[in-house]
Amino acid sequence: MPRFKDPRLHLYDFADIFLVQCPSCSKCATVTTNSEEKVFNLFKKKTFVCYHCGRIEEGSNNHELWLVANCKGNTLWAYNLRHLEFIENYVQAKLRESNKHEKLGWYNQGLVSRLPKWIKEKNNREVILKTINKLKGSVDIGKNK
Repeated sequence: MPRFKDPRLHLYDFADIFLVQCPSCSKCATVTTNSEEKVFNLFKKKTFVCYHCGRIEEGSNNHELWLVANCKGNTLWAYNLRHLEFIENYVQAKLRESNKHEKLGWYNQGLVSRLPKWIKEKNNREVILKTINKLKGSVDIGKNK
């Protein structure tokens, strides 16, 4: 039985790399951040790179996320493949565990508690997992070409 134990991650734990759409060639590109400069989910240094067309930008903002899809009338999105795999692991698990934080007790600041209800519902599992597989298959940042 697939099992998921909440690692108490936050959305900003995945915010070191973003898969985005290149405004020049419309292919998958990356925006990376310097996680050491991360303060309250704001990043001082961002670098956009498209390995398909060669576009590079410093201080880049406002690119469309690549990992976005309609799923049963809702929007499924993720910053990067690690974020998407986190959601996939949660959705496919038939047993989902969480423990009290040793200092904070039960709290809802983590990513699991912030997932939308439709992602948590058992009857949406199959369609969400199909959508996640489709999104994974769309990723080609062009580094090996």
